Amino acid sequence: MNALIVSTALKPASKTLAAARTVQRRLTSSGMAADLADLSVEALPQCDGAACYQDAAVKAMTERVKAAQLIVLCFPVYNYQPNAAAKNFIEVTNEGWKDKVVTLVANAGGDRSYLAPMPLANSLMVDHRCLIVPQFLYLSPTAYDATGEVVLGGLTGELFEQQMKSAVHLAHSWPAR
Repeated sequence: MNALIVSTALKPASKTLAAARTVQRRLTSSGMAADLADLSVEALPQCDGAACYQDAAVKAMTERVKAAQLIVLCFPVYNYQPNAAAKNFIEVTNEGWKDKVVTLVANAGGDRSYLAPMPLANSLMVDHRCLIVPQFLYLSPTAYDATGEVVLGGLTGELFEQQMKSAVHLAHSWPAR
C-alpha cells in the first residue's frame, strides 16, 4: 500500500510541512509506504492548460500521484481558502487522480476557516471521482508547540487517529472491485 503526502506550503520549514511529516510518521507506523512531496523544494510550474504538462517535474509528480492508493493533501489556509499551490498541484497532476482515496489536512492561522477544505474535496469528488475521507484535520495555531511541531493530544489527537485509521482502511478497499 502506497501513500503520497503532499505539503503545498511554499515556505520552507512551514507548519504545513510539520503536519505532513506527522502524517508520514503515522502512516509509516501502520505499515504503509509513505512518500512525502514538499512543494517548497519540489517546484512545479503554474498550470497553463498546455505546456506545463510537458514539464519533467510535472510528469514525475503525476507518476507519483498515479502510484499512490492514498493521497494526503496538506495545505495552508489563506483568506478562508486552501493556498493556490494546492489547487495548482491538482491541476498539473490532473491525469493521476482518478479513483484515489484522499484525505485533507488544513493548517490555518485561526479557527474560523474550518470549511476551507471543502472546495478541494468537491473538485476531487466531482472531477476525479476520488473517495474523500469524511474526516479532515484542521490545525489552528494552538495545535502546534513552540518549535512548530504538531501536538496530538486531546481532541486533536483523537481526530487525527480517526482520520488516519479511516484513510488507511478506505485505501485498502478502494476502488470497489
